Amino acid sequence: MSRHRRLVGRVLPFGPGRKGGSRGQDPFCGERPVRLAGIFLAVLATAHVCHAQAPTLDVVLDRLSAYLLDYETKAFELAAEEDFEQSIKRRQGYGGDTVARRKMKSTFFLVRLPNGEAWVGFRDVSSVDGRRVERAGRSMSGLLNERTDDAYAEAAAITRENAKYNIGTVYRTINVPLQAVELMHPQFRSRFSFRMMERTRVAGEDAVVIEFTEQELPSLISDGFGGDVRANGRLWVNPESGAVLRTELGFHGASTAYLKEVLIRVDFQHDRKLQLLLPSELDETYGLEIEVLRGHASYRNYRRFETGARLVATPDSRETQNSPE
Repeated sequence: MSRHRRLVGRVLPFGPGRKGGSRGQDPFCGERPVRLAGIFLAVLATAHVCHAQAPTLDVVLDRLSAYLLDYETKAFELAAEEDFEQSIKRRQGYGGDTVARRKMKSTFFLVRLPNGEAWVGFRDVSSVDGRRVERAGRSMSGLLNERTDDAYAEAAAITRENAKYNIGTVYRTINVPLQAVELMHPQFRSRFSFRMMERTRVAGEDAVVIEFTEQELPSLISDGFGGDVRANGRLWVNPESGAVLRTELGFHGASTAYLKEVLIRVDFQHDRKLQLLLPSELDETYGLEIEVLRGHASYRNYRRFETGARLVATPDSRETQNSPE
């Protein structure tokens, strides 16, 4: 068993994914007319423009890897306020009505494990449908600041316990905003196939869309019982900086076949206080035969937490910070 087996997350069940493609494709290099004397010179100029403005897939992946290696030195020991709304709606053939809703407020912690193998999201739910959640024991921030194996195990147990507040029949602990980013870490790159899709813009920035499909087994994510669920999805990446602007993540495996739709989409936004691109919104969709489960989470007030088990407010924050229990 490889050292990274099952560190990324768990899902039970999940649905079909997309097929991947070959590496090295560059679909953007269409003709760009330029005013030169002669067809031959125009063709040469077109080739030059394409070469300069449309980096190849491998170049973009290299820039993505460099970006993530730098990102992991900055995007750690972060806490944010999470507002999460979930709903279950029947399909049109079954009435089309919404049969369940849920609102959760949590403090969400983004932590990188001491061995550097995985970003882990710890969700500490504080209220469900307006009712405060009481929990005995040490605070989540206190556990994470302890930085011991036992403390991380206890924090993970709290997160698993909090998963019971998710509505619907899909048990999941992978609805965390950096899940796809972790899968794209350079240490896992050889496990995936990639295909360059279209060029577009996200939040005013140039982006290329890269499709990915997990190829190797055992899969990085488990179905909760040791079964494989291969990851697939898309990334919106700045082709020059390698910055991740948006992610979409899905799964497919034997235990997830009955799900017709599976998608976790995350948008990133520049945080001016921390000077980082950080998750701002997460949307999840799980489609069953009769009904569709959807969730929308938003993140605000990012700050770092430090030793001494307390959260550190950013200098101009207007939000009330959590204090240790």
